[in-house]
Amino acid sequence: MNERTINRLRRLIAVGILAVTFALLGVLFASRMEWTGSTQAQGPIDDEARTALQSSGLLTPEGESPFVAVAAKVRPAVVNITAKKKQGRSRGDDFFNFGPFRDFFPHPDIPRGVTSGGSGIIVDRDGYILTNNHVVGGASEIKVKDAEGHEYDASIVGSDDQTDVALIKIADAKFSSEQVAELGNSDDIKIGDWAIAIGNPFGLDWTVTVGVISAKGRSNLYIAGGGPTYQDFIQTDASINFGNSGGPLVNIRGQVIGVNTAVNTQGQGIGFAIPANLAKHIVEQLRSSGQVTRGYLGLVPRDLDDATREALKIERDVKGVFVDQVEDGTPADKGGLKAGDVITQVNGSSVSEATQFRFMIAEAKPGANVTLTVLRDGRTRDMKFELGDRKEFASTNPQSAEPEMSWLGLQVSSLSSPQARQWQIDAAEGAVVVDIDFDSPAEGKLQPGDVIIEINRRPIRNLSDYRKIASELADTKEAILFRIIRDGRKTYEAVKP
Repeated sequence: MNERTINRLRRLIAVGILAVTFALLGVLFASRMEWTGSTQAQGPIDDEARTALQSSGLLTPEGESPFVAVAAKVRPAVVNITAKKKQGRSRGDDFFNFGPFRDFFPHPDIPRGVTSGGSGIIVDRDGYILTNNHVVGGASEIKVKDAEGHEYDASIVGSDDQTDVALIKIADAKFSSEQVAELGNSDDIKIGDWAIAIGNPFGLDWTVTVGVISAKGRSNLYIAGGGPTYQDFIQTDASINFGNSGGPLVNIRGQVIGVNTAVNTQGQGIGFAIPANLAKHIVEQLRSSGQVTRGYLGLVPRDLDDATREALKIERDVKGVFVDQVEDGTPADKGGLKAGDVITQVNGSSVSEATQFRFMIAEAKPGANVTLTVLRDGRTRDMKFELGDRKEFASTNPQSAEPEMSWLGLQVSSLSSPQARQWQIDAAEGAVVVDIDFDSPAEGKLQPGDVIIEINRRPIRNLSDYRKIASELADTKEAILFRIIRDGRKTYEAVKP
Protein backbone atom coordinates (compact mmCIF):
# COMPACT_ATOMS: atom_id res chain seq x y z
CA MET A 1 0.00 0.00 0.00
CA ASN A 2 1.62 3.24 -1.12
CA GLU A 3 1.85 6.41 0.96
CA ARG A 4 -0.88 8.26 -0.97
CA THR A 5 -3.42 5.52 -0.25
CA ILE A 6 -2.48 5.47 3.45
CA ASN A 7 -3.00 9.24 3.74
CA ARG A 8 -6.40 8.94 2.05
CA LEU A 9 -7.49 6.24 4.54
CA ARG A 10 -6.33 8.37 7.45
CA ARG A 11 -8.46 11.28 6.25
CA LEU A 12 -11.52 9.07 5.82
CA ILE A 13 -11.10 7.64 9.33
CA ALA A 14 -10.74 11.15 10.79
CA VAL A 15 -13.89 12.33 9.04
CA GLY A 16 -15.79 9.27 10.29
CA ILE A 17 -14.69 9.85 13.89
CA LEU A 18 -15.79 13.50 13.69
CA ALA A 19 -19.19 12.52 12.27
CA VAL A 20 -19.82 9.99 15.05
CA THR A 21 -18.69 12.50 17.70
CA PHE A 22 -21.08 15.22 16.45
CA ALA A 23 -23.93 12.71 16.23
CA LEU A 24 -23.40 11.66 19.87
CA LEU A 25 -23.20 15.29 20.97
CA GLY A 26 -26.46 16.02 19.12
CA VAL A 27 -28.27 13.16 20.84
CA LEU A 28 -26.94 14.27 24.24
CA PHE A 29 -27.99 17.89 23.64
CA ALA A 30 -31.45 16.88 22.44
CA SER A 31 -32.00 14.69 25.48
CA ARG A 32 -30.98 17.53 27.80
CA MET A 33 -33.45 19.83 26.01
CA GLU A 34 -36.15 17.13 26.10
CA TRP A 35 -36.45 17.13 22.32
CA THR A 36 -38.06 13.74 21.84
CA GLY A 37 -39.88 12.19 18.94
CA SER A 38 -43.19 13.44 20.35
CA THR A 39 -42.05 16.98 21.19
CA GLN A 40 -44.40 19.11 23.29
CA ALA A 41 -44.14 21.88 20.71
CA GLN A 42 -46.57 19.87 18.63
CA GLY A 43 -48.98 19.27 21.49
CA PRO A 44 -51.28 21.54 23.49
CA ILE A 45 -50.00 24.86 24.83
CA ASP A 46 -48.87 24.46 28.42
CA ASP A 47 -50.27 26.69 31.19
CA GLU A 48 -47.21 28.94 31.36
CA ALA A 49 -47.21 29.57 27.61
CA ARG A 50 -50.97 30.12 27.58
CA THR A 51 -50.72 32.71 30.38
CA ALA A 52 -47.94 34.54 28.58
CA LEU A 53 -49.89 34.64 25.30
CA GLN A 54 -53.07 35.81 27.01
CA SER A 55 -51.27 38.59 28.83
CA SER A 56 -49.74 39.74 25.56
CA GLY A 57 -53.16 39.88 23.91
CA LEU A 58 -52.29 37.20 21.35
CA LEU A 59 -54.64 34.61 22.84
CA THR A 60 -58.10 34.78 24.35
CA PRO A 61 -59.03 32.86 27.53
CA GLU A 62 -60.68 30.31 25.24
CA GLY A 63 -57.37 29.69 23.50
CA GLU A 64 -58.17 31.51 20.24
CA SER A 65 -56.34 34.35 18.56
CA PRO A 66 -58.23 37.63 19.15
CA PHE A 67 -58.14 38.20 15.40
CA VAL A 68 -60.65 35.37 15.00
CA ALA A 69 -63.29 37.44 16.79
CA VAL A 70 -62.31 40.59 14.87
CA ALA A 71 -62.65 38.81 11.51
CA ALA A 72 -66.00 37.32 12.52
CA LYS A 73 -67.31 40.73 13.57
CA VAL A 74 -66.08 42.74 10.58
CA ARG A 75 -66.46 40.27 7.70
CA PRO A 76 -70.25 40.78 7.26
CA ALA A 77 -69.70 44.55 6.86
CA VAL A 78 -67.20 44.19 3.99
CA VAL A 79 -68.40 44.02 0.39
CA ASN A 80 -66.78 43.27 -2.93
CA ILE A 81 -67.25 46.07 -5.49
CA THR A 82 -67.03 45.72 -9.26
CA ALA A 83 -67.23 48.95 -11.26
CA LYS A 84 -67.52 49.30 -15.01
CA LYS A 85 -65.94 52.54 -16.13
CA LYS A 86 -67.67 54.83 -18.64
CA GLN A 87 -64.73 55.96 -20.78
CA GLY A 88 -61.70 54.06 -19.69
CA ARG A 89 -59.86 55.63 -16.81
CA SER A 90 -61.52 58.36 -14.83
CA ARG A 91 -59.18 60.94 -13.36
CA GLY A 92 -59.60 59.21 -10.02
CA ASP A 93 -58.15 56.01 -11.48
CA ASP A 94 -54.82 57.77 -11.82
CA PHE A 95 -54.33 58.02 -8.04
CA PHE A 96 -51.12 56.28 -7.06
CA ASN A 97 -50.79 55.01 -10.61
CA PHE A 98 -47.11 55.84 -11.08
CA GLY A 99 -43.89 55.70 -9.14
CA PRO A 100 -43.92 53.56 -6.02
CA PHE A 101 -47.73 53.36 -5.91
CA ARG A 102 -48.47 52.25 -9.48
CA ASP A 103 -49.12 48.54 -8.91
CA PHE A 104 -51.93 49.20 -6.45
CA PHE A 105 -54.31 50.71 -8.98
CA PRO A 106 -55.26 50.12 -12.64
CA HIS A 107 -52.32 50.60 -14.97
CA PRO A 108 -52.32 53.47 -17.48
CA ASP A 109 -52.47 51.07 -20.44
CA ILE A 110 -55.80 49.54 -19.41
CA PRO A 111 -58.17 49.97 -22.39
CA ARG A 112 -61.41 51.90 -22.30
CA GLY A 113 -64.48 50.23 -20.86
CA VAL A 114 -62.66 47.96 -18.43
CA THR A 115 -64.13 46.66 -15.20
CA SER A 116 -62.19 47.34 -12.01
CA GLY A 117 -62.60 45.93 -8.53
CA GLY A 118 -62.26 47.00 -4.95
CA SER A 119 -63.85 46.75 -1.52
CA GLY A 120 -66.38 48.70 0.49
CA ILE A 121 -67.74 49.11 4.02
CA ILE A 122 -71.45 48.93 4.89
CA VAL A 123 -72.11 51.96 7.12
CA ASP A 124 -75.90 51.97 7.29
CA ARG A 125 -78.72 49.39 7.24
CA ASP A 126 -80.36 51.32 4.38
CA GLY A 127 -77.63 50.26 1.98
CA TYR A 128 -75.03 53.04 2.21
CA ILE A 129 -71.49 51.83 1.50
CA LEU A 130 -68.24 53.72 2.04
CA THR A 131 -65.41 53.16 -0.45
CA ASN A 132 -62.68 55.00 -2.39
CA ASN A 133 -63.40 57.47 -5.15
CA HIS A 134 -60.83 55.77 -7.35
CA VAL A 135 -62.77 52.49 -7.07
CA VAL A 136 -66.11 53.84 -8.36
CA GLY A 137 -65.33 57.27 -9.84
CA GLY A 138 -66.64 57.57 -13.41
CA ALA A 139 -68.41 54.19 -13.27
CA SER A 140 -71.49 53.58 -15.41
CA GLU A 141 -72.36 50.37 -13.58
CA ILE A 142 -71.55 49.21 -10.04
CA LYS A 143 -72.09 45.70 -8.70
CA VAL A 144 -71.82 44.85 -5.01
CA LYS A 145 -71.51 41.38 -3.45
CA ASP A 146 -71.86 40.92 0.29
CA ALA A 147 -70.24 38.30 2.52
CA GLU A 148 -73.25 36.00 2.13
CA GLY A 149 -72.82 35.99 -1.64
CA HIS A 150 -75.82 38.18 -2.47
CA GLU A 151 -75.32 40.55 -5.40
CA TYR A 152 -76.80 44.03 -5.80
CA ASP A 153 -76.75 47.00 -8.15
CA ALA A 154 -75.48 50.22 -6.60
CA SER A 155 -75.31 53.87 -7.58
CA ILE A 156 -73.02 56.73 -6.55
CA VAL A 157 -74.48 59.05 -3.92
CA GLY A 158 -71.47 61.32 -4.08
CA SER A 159 -67.70 61.23 -4.38
CA ASP A 160 -64.80 63.45 -3.41
CA ASP A 161 -61.55 63.19 -5.33
CA GLN A 162 -59.92 65.68 -2.94
CA THR A 163 -59.84 62.97 -0.23
CA ASP A 164 -60.49 59.87 -2.40
CA VAL A 165 -63.71 59.08 -0.51
CA ALA A 166 -66.97 57.95 -2.15
CA LEU A 167 -70.40 56.92 -0.92
CA ILE A 168 -72.55 54.48 -2.90
CA LYS A 169 -75.99 53.05 -2.15
CA ILE A 170 -77.94 49.90 -2.86
CA ALA A 171 -81.55 50.81 -3.57
CA ASP A 172 -84.19 49.43 -1.17
CA ALA A 173 -81.55 47.49 0.79
CA LYS A 174 -82.17 46.42 4.37
CA PHE A 175 -79.02 45.07 5.93
CA SER A 176 -79.02 43.51 9.38
CA SER A 177 -77.37 45.34 12.27
CA GLU A 178 -74.58 42.71 12.23
CA GLN A 179 -73.75 43.79 8.67
CA VAL A 180 -73.17 47.43 9.60
CA ALA A 181 -69.59 48.34 10.49
CA GLU A 182 -68.78 50.03 13.78
CA LEU A 183 -66.83 53.19 13.03
CA GLY A 184 -64.15 53.95 15.60
CA ASN A 185 -62.34 57.13 16.58
CA SER A 186 -59.19 57.33 14.47
CA ASP A 187 -57.86 60.17 16.62
CA ASP A 188 -57.41 57.66 19.46
CA ILE A 189 -55.05 55.30 17.62
CA LYS A 190 -51.44 55.03 18.70
CA ILE A 191 -48.35 53.95 16.81
CA GLY A 192 -47.87 50.27 17.57
CA ASP A 193 -51.59 49.49 17.96
CA TRP A 194 -52.88 46.40 16.19
CA ALA A 195 -54.21 47.01 12.66
CA ILE A 196 -56.26 44.45 10.73
CA ALA A 197 -57.10 44.90 7.04
CA ILE A 198 -60.02 43.07 5.44
CA GLY A 199 -60.83 43.19 1.74
CA ASN A 200 -60.67 41.48 -1.61
CA PRO A 201 -57.07 41.64 -2.87
CA PHE A 202 -56.61 40.25 -6.37
CA GLY A 203 -60.14 38.82 -6.22
CA LEU A 204 -59.37 36.72 -3.13
CA ASP A 205 -62.57 37.51 -1.29
CA TRP A 206 -62.59 38.57 2.36
CA THR A 207 -58.88 38.22 3.03
CA VAL A 208 -57.65 39.15 6.53
CA THR A 209 -54.15 40.53 7.11
CA VAL A 210 -52.64 41.72 10.38
CA GLY A 211 -50.05 44.34 11.32
CA VAL A 212 -49.68 47.44 13.44
CA ILE A 213 -50.15 51.19 13.06
CA SER A 214 -46.75 52.20 11.69
CA ALA A 215 -47.29 55.97 11.58
CA LYS A 216 -49.97 58.65 11.61
CA GLY A 217 -50.54 61.85 9.69
CA ARG A 218 -48.66 60.91 6.52
CA SER A 219 -49.00 63.64 3.90
CA ASN A 220 -47.23 65.08 0.89
CA LEU A 221 -46.76 61.58 -0.45
CA TYR A 222 -45.09 61.45 -3.84
CA ILE A 223 -48.11 60.35 -5.84
CA ALA A 224 -47.51 61.08 -9.48
CA GLY A 225 -50.64 61.06 -11.62
CA GLY A 226 -52.70 63.07 -9.14
CA GLY A 227 -53.35 61.87 -5.62
CA PRO A 228 -55.78 63.37 -3.11
CA THR A 229 -55.20 67.02 -2.29
CA TYR A 230 -55.97 66.42 1.39
CA GLN A 231 -53.68 63.74 2.79
CA ASP A 232 -53.64 62.61 6.41
CA PHE A 233 -52.93 58.91 5.97
CA ILE A 234 -52.56 56.19 8.56
CA GLN A 235 -49.55 54.04 7.67
CA THR A 236 -49.68 50.32 8.43
CA ASP A 237 -47.68 47.18 7.73
CA ALA A 238 -50.85 45.07 7.49
CA SER A 239 -50.66 43.67 3.97
CA ILE A 240 -52.68 45.76 1.49
CA ASN A 241 -52.88 44.93 -2.20
CA PHE A 242 -54.86 45.76 -5.33
CA GLY A 243 -58.52 45.12 -4.48
CA ASN A 244 -58.14 46.07 -0.81
CA SER A 245 -58.84 49.70 -1.66
CA GLY A 246 -62.08 50.90 -0.12
CA GLY A 247 -62.07 48.17 2.53
CA PRO A 248 -61.67 48.65 6.28
CA LEU A 249 -58.62 48.93 8.48
CA VAL A 250 -59.85 47.99 11.95
CA ASN A 251 -58.51 47.91 15.50
CA ILE A 252 -58.41 44.96 17.90
CA ARG A 253 -62.02 45.70 18.91
CA GLY A 254 -63.23 45.38 15.33
CA GLN A 255 -63.89 49.12 14.95
CA VAL A 256 -63.12 50.72 11.60
CA ILE A 257 -60.26 53.19 12.04
CA GLY A 258 -59.39 53.70 8.38
CA VAL A 259 -60.28 53.11 4.73
CA ASN A 260 -57.50 51.20 2.94
CA THR A 261 -56.34 53.29 0.01
CA ALA A 262 -52.75 52.76 -1.18
CA VAL A 263 -49.58 50.73 -0.88
CA ASN A 264 -45.97 51.50 -1.72
CA THR A 265 -44.88 48.57 -3.88
CA GLN A 266 -41.19 49.51 -3.70
CA GLY A 267 -41.14 48.46 -0.06
CA GLN A 268 -42.73 45.78 2.07
CA GLY A 269 -45.31 46.59 4.71
CA ILE A 270 -45.97 50.19 3.68
CA GLY A 271 -49.70 50.71 3.20
CA PHE A 272 -51.93 53.73 3.73
CA ALA A 273 -55.49 54.27 4.91
CA ILE A 274 -57.73 57.33 5.14
CA PRO A 275 -58.55 57.99 8.83
CA ALA A 276 -62.11 57.00 9.78
CA ASN A 277 -62.84 60.44 11.28
CA LEU A 278 -61.99 62.15 8.00
CA ALA A 279 -64.07 59.63 6.05
CA LYS A 280 -67.04 60.12 8.40
CA HIS A 281 -66.91 63.89 7.91
CA ILE A 282 -66.93 63.48 4.12
CA VAL A 283 -69.68 60.83 4.17
CA GLU A 284 -71.98 63.08 6.20
CA GLN A 285 -71.75 65.78 3.52
CA LEU A 286 -72.07 63.35 0.62
CA ARG A 287 -75.15 61.78 2.18
CA SER A 288 -76.86 65.11 2.87
CA SER A 289 -76.03 66.96 -0.35
CA GLY A 290 -74.08 64.64 -2.67
CA GLN A 291 -71.06 66.93 -2.60
CA VAL A 292 -68.41 68.37 -0.30
CA THR A 293 -68.01 72.10 0.29
CA ARG A 294 -64.76 73.55 1.57
CA GLY A 295 -63.55 76.94 2.62
CA TYR A 296 -60.92 78.58 0.44
CA LEU A 297 -58.31 81.25 1.12
CA GLY A 298 -56.05 81.14 -1.93
CA LEU A 299 -52.55 80.65 -0.63
CA VAL A 300 -49.85 78.00 -0.76
CA PRO A 301 -48.73 77.11 2.79
CA ARG A 302 -45.37 75.51 3.57
CA ASP A 303 -43.92 73.98 6.69
CA LEU A 304 -41.73 76.39 8.64
CA ASP A 305 -38.21 74.97 8.95
CA ASP A 306 -35.19 76.20 10.91
CA ALA A 307 -33.52 77.72 7.86
CA THR A 308 -36.60 79.83 7.11
CA ARG A 309 -36.84 80.86 10.76
CA GLU A 310 -33.22 82.00 10.67
CA ALA A 311 -33.75 83.93 7.43
CA LEU A 312 -36.84 85.63 8.89
CA LYS A 313 -34.99 86.29 12.17
CA ILE A 314 -37.60 84.57 14.31
CA GLU A 315 -36.95 82.27 17.27
CA ARG A 316 -36.48 78.53 16.71
CA ASP A 317 -39.37 77.69 19.02
CA VAL A 318 -41.90 79.70 16.97
CA LYS A 319 -44.51 77.39 15.42
CA GLY A 320 -46.44 78.25 12.30
CA VAL A 321 -46.76 77.85 8.53
CA PHE A 322 -44.94 79.91 5.95
CA VAL A 323 -46.98 81.61 3.19
CA ASP A 324 -45.20 80.61 0.00
CA GLN A 325 -47.67 82.15 -2.49
CA VAL A 326 -50.82 84.28 -2.42
CA GLU A 327 -53.00 83.93 -5.52
CA ASP A 328 -54.44 87.09 -7.09
CA GLY A 329 -58.09 87.90 -6.51
CA THR A 330 -58.58 85.35 -3.75
CA PRO A 331 -59.83 85.95 -0.18
CA ALA A 332 -56.22 85.81 1.05
CA ASP A 333 -55.20 88.49 -1.44
CA LYS A 334 -58.22 90.71 -0.70
CA GLY A 335 -57.64 90.36 3.04
CA GLY A 336 -54.06 91.62 2.77
CA LEU A 337 -52.07 88.42 3.29
CA LYS A 338 -48.64 88.47 1.66
CA ALA A 339 -46.11 85.89 0.55
CA GLY A 340 -43.46 85.61 3.26
CA ASP A 341 -45.95 85.94 6.13
CA VAL A 342 -45.97 83.32 8.89
CA ILE A 343 -49.39 82.16 10.15
CA THR A 344 -49.22 81.04 13.77
CA GLN A 345 -52.93 80.67 14.66
CA VAL A 346 -56.31 80.09 13.03
CA ASN A 347 -59.22 81.42 15.09
CA GLY A 348 -57.03 81.29 18.19
CA SER A 349 -55.88 77.69 17.64
CA SER A 350 -52.17 77.10 17.08
CA VAL A 351 -51.06 75.75 13.71
CA SER A 352 -47.65 74.22 13.04
CA GLU A 353 -47.93 72.20 9.80
CA ALA A 354 -49.10 73.02 6.28
CA THR A 355 -51.29 69.90 6.18
CA GLN A 356 -52.96 70.87 9.45
CA PHE A 357 -53.58 74.40 8.11
CA ARG A 358 -55.18 73.09 4.90
CA PHE A 359 -57.61 70.94 6.86
CA MET A 360 -58.49 73.76 9.24
CA ILE A 361 -59.43 76.05 6.35
CA ALA A 362 -61.13 73.34 4.28
CA GLU A 363 -63.35 72.23 7.16
CA ALA A 364 -64.73 75.76 7.57
CA LYS A 365 -67.75 76.58 5.44
CA PRO A 366 -67.59 78.99 2.49
CA GLY A 367 -68.60 82.44 3.69
CA ALA A 368 -67.26 81.82 7.19
CA ASN A 369 -65.10 84.49 8.80
CA VAL A 370 -61.71 83.39 10.08
CA THR A 371 -59.05 85.25 12.00
CA LEU A 372 -55.42 84.49 11.25
CA THR A 373 -52.65 85.48 13.60
CA VAL A 374 -49.83 86.54 11.30
CA LEU A 375 -46.16 87.26 11.99
CA ARG A 376 -44.75 89.85 9.57
CA ASP A 377 -41.50 91.82 9.88
CA GLY A 378 -41.13 90.75 13.50
CA ARG A 379 -44.61 91.94 14.50
CA THR A 380 -47.72 89.90 15.21
CA ARG A 381 -51.12 91.00 13.96
CA ASP A 382 -54.64 89.52 13.67
CA MET A 383 -56.14 89.58 10.18
CA LYS A 384 -59.75 88.75 9.27
CA PHE A 385 -60.84 86.95 6.09
CA GLU A 386 -64.11 85.77 4.59
CA LEU A 387 -63.60 82.32 3.07
CA GLY A 388 -64.57 81.58 -0.49
CA ASP A 389 -65.87 78.32 -1.96
CA ARG A 390 -63.01 76.10 -3.08
CA LYS A 391 -64.99 74.72 -6.01
CA GLU A 392 -65.78 78.17 -7.39
CA PHE A 393 -62.17 79.31 -7.25
CA ALA A 394 -60.92 76.01 -8.66
CA SER A 395 -63.09 76.54 -11.72
CA THR A 396 -62.01 80.16 -12.27
CA ASN A 397 -58.41 80.24 -11.07
CA PRO A 398 -56.04 79.14 -13.87
CA GLN A 399 -53.57 77.81 -11.32
CA SER A 400 -56.20 75.48 -9.85
CA ALA A 401 -58.09 74.58 -13.00
CA GLU A 402 -58.42 71.13 -14.46
CA PRO A 403 -55.72 70.09 -16.97
CA GLU A 404 -55.85 71.30 -20.56
CA MET A 405 -57.93 69.44 -23.14
CA SER A 406 -56.03 66.67 -24.84
CA TRP A 407 -53.69 67.37 -27.77
CA LEU A 408 -51.76 64.35 -29.06
CA GLY A 409 -53.27 62.60 -26.02
CA LEU A 410 -51.54 65.02 -23.64
CA GLN A 411 -53.24 66.74 -20.75
CA VAL A 412 -51.06 69.41 -19.18
CA SER A 413 -51.25 71.94 -16.39
CA SER A 414 -49.29 74.90 -15.08
CA LEU A 415 -46.32 74.37 -12.79
CA SER A 416 -48.19 76.08 -9.94
CA SER A 417 -51.32 73.92 -10.19
CA PRO A 418 -52.25 71.36 -7.51
CA GLN A 419 -51.72 68.62 -10.11
CA ALA A 420 -48.14 69.75 -10.70
CA ARG A 421 -47.33 69.96 -7.00
CA GLN A 422 -47.85 66.20 -6.73
CA TRP A 423 -44.48 65.72 -8.44
CA GLN A 424 -42.53 68.25 -6.37
CA ILE A 425 -41.17 69.68 -9.61
CA ASP A 426 -38.03 71.80 -9.43
CA ALA A 427 -38.48 73.91 -12.55
CA ALA A 428 -39.14 77.62 -13.00
CA GLU A 429 -40.69 77.52 -16.48
CA GLY A 430 -42.68 75.08 -18.58
CA ALA A 431 -45.94 73.10 -18.53
CA VAL A 432 -46.29 69.77 -16.78
CA VAL A 433 -47.89 66.63 -18.25
CA VAL A 434 -50.52 65.34 -15.81
CA ASP A 435 -52.15 62.61 -17.91
CA ILE A 436 -51.83 60.81 -21.25
CA ASP A 437 -54.77 59.27 -23.09
CA PHE A 438 -54.74 55.55 -23.79
CA ASP A 439 -53.58 54.61 -27.28
CA SER A 440 -52.71 58.20 -28.20
CA PRO A 441 -49.68 59.49 -30.19
CA ALA A 442 -47.93 60.66 -27.00
CA GLU A 443 -48.37 57.36 -25.16
CA GLY A 444 -45.00 55.71 -24.67
CA LYS A 445 -43.18 58.91 -25.60
CA LEU A 446 -44.03 61.30 -22.79
CA GLN A 447 -45.22 60.46 -19.29
CA PRO A 448 -46.98 62.20 -16.40
CA GLY A 449 -44.56 64.41 -14.51
CA ASP A 450 -42.62 65.47 -17.61
CA VAL A 451 -42.12 69.24 -17.82
CA ILE A 452 -42.40 70.51 -21.40
CA ILE A 453 -39.92 73.35 -21.95
CA GLU A 454 -39.78 73.42 -25.79
CA ILE A 455 -41.97 72.37 -28.70
CA ASN A 456 -40.29 72.31 -32.11
CA ARG A 457 -37.43 74.41 -30.68
CA ARG A 458 -39.83 77.10 -29.44
CA PRO A 459 -39.67 77.84 -25.70
CA ILE A 460 -42.55 76.94 -23.40
CA ARG A 461 -42.38 79.30 -20.43
CA ASN A 462 -45.89 78.72 -19.15
CA LEU A 463 -49.30 77.31 -19.94
CA SER A 464 -50.12 80.19 -22.27
CA ASP A 465 -47.11 79.37 -24.48
CA TYR A 466 -48.19 75.74 -24.58
CA ARG A 467 -51.77 76.62 -25.57
CA LYS A 468 -50.58 78.94 -28.35
CA ILE A 469 -48.19 76.46 -29.93
CA ALA A 470 -50.55 73.51 -29.50
CA SER A 471 -53.25 75.48 -31.30
CA GLU A 472 -50.90 76.32 -34.19
CA LEU A 473 -49.82 72.68 -34.56
CA ALA A 474 -53.25 71.15 -34.06
CA ASP A 475 -53.58 70.04 -37.71
CA THR A 476 -49.96 69.15 -38.49
CA LYS A 477 -49.16 65.67 -39.76
CA GLU A 478 -45.42 65.95 -39.18
CA ALA A 479 -43.55 64.68 -36.13
CA ILE A 480 -43.31 67.20 -33.31
CA LEU A 481 -40.14 67.56 -31.24
CA PHE A 482 -40.62 68.03 -27.51
CA ARG A 483 -37.87 69.04 -25.13
CA ILE A 484 -38.71 67.98 -21.61
CA ILE A 485 -37.33 67.75 -18.10
CA ARG A 486 -37.68 64.24 -16.71
CA ASP A 487 -36.26 63.21 -13.35
CA GLY A 488 -34.18 66.39 -13.30
CA ARG A 489 -32.61 65.71 -16.72
CA LYS A 490 -33.33 67.50 -20.02
CA THR A 491 -34.08 65.27 -22.97
CA TYR A 492 -35.93 65.20 -26.33
CA GLU A 493 -38.89 63.12 -27.50
CA ALA A 494 -40.46 63.16 -30.96
CA VAL A 495 -44.22 62.54 -31.22
CA LYS A 496 -45.83 61.62 -34.54
CA PRO A 497 -49.48 62.81 -34.79
